[in-house]
Amino acid sequence: MRLAILVPTYNESKNIDALLGALAQVGQLNPGIVIEVFVLDDSSPDGTGQVVHDAAQRLLSNSFRAELIERPKKEGLGKAYIDGLSRMLLLPMPPDYVLQMDADLSHNPKYISEFISLARSGCDFVLGSRYIPGGSSPNWQWHRKLLSRGGNMYARFVLGSHVSDYTGGFNMYSLVLLKKIDLTRLNHTGYGFLIDLKYKAAKACECLGQVPIEFTEREHGVSKMPASTIWRNFFMVLSIKINSLISR
Repeated sequence: MRLAILVPTYNESKNIDALLGALAQVGQLNPGIVIEVFVLDDSSPDGTGQVVHDAAQRLLSNSFRAELIERPKKEGLGKAYIDGLSRMLLLPMPPDYVLQMDADLSHNPKYISEFISLARSGCDFVLGSRYIPGGSSPNWQWHRKLLSRGGNMYARFVLGSHVSDYTGGFNMYSLVLLKKIDLTRLNHTGYGFLIDLKYKAAKACECLGQVPIEFTEREHGVSKMPASTIWRNFFMVLSIKINSLISR
């Protein structure tokens, strides 16, 4: 199985080396898996790109390689992912699955083995969820938990309850499933992209698997999520539902 991992970055020089090292270990723990990490960097001024270059050379093996994709400017999470996913579809040796995750170590690579196990059992869409038994966000303040859980409940009410965690960014898709989705029509505004992609993937997939994860707060750097994101996504969820009804 070939697994591509997309990691968007902006000023993650203090985190990306540790993440790449942990991902290389995942390849060693899962025989028969080749992991290719594509770091989608929006021209970080803190030297993230150089850290990736150095780590890629040090960690290269038969089961692991990393590549830096330098984007010319900071355009946000959605556009970075659309760029990365589009590139995966055009590779001469495309991956069997594509996994997306954050660069700040809030998504623990230890869960990827469970993602792989579900994929091997036939799931073409696997998501990491904070909102199923065993999942959590232990070091969040109560008001952040309330906003996140409330926003996710609202998205499930409007878009459907098959997906337990619409706003999380730790997800894996088969290439066959991605080919069923028109990436050019996805909402590309920040975290709204994650909701839109998961909604469309859940509708098109043959088998949805969910892995309980513990989401931990970053130790280095600052969060990239603007305070207005939650309110913007409130209206965006409605537009996704309306557009899906119109396009039937």
